[in-house]
Amino acid sequence: MASVTDRAREALSDTEFPADRNTLLVRVTERGGATADLMHALALLPEGIYTSLDAVVAGLDADPERDDDGAPTSGRPDIVRDDD
Repeated sequence: MASVTDRAREALSDTEFPADRNTLLVRVTERGGATADLMHALALLPEGIYTSLDAVVAGLDADPERDDDGAPTSGRPDIVRDDD
């Protein structure tokens, strides 16, 4: 089974950068790669402009924030929410 980052690379392979998070979500939807976990992962990316596909993947691979019990706060171990 392909990872979220693999699916992101495939779904966003011909995306023109720079692009913001909303553009990435639209692009994945248009290409038909909109699996629920990929859409969730992209939606949790911090707002901002991503200069390349590698920057998007780096955001998807970010170290997780954890609550007091050690569980990821985003619901995904490889996604960090930036709620500050």
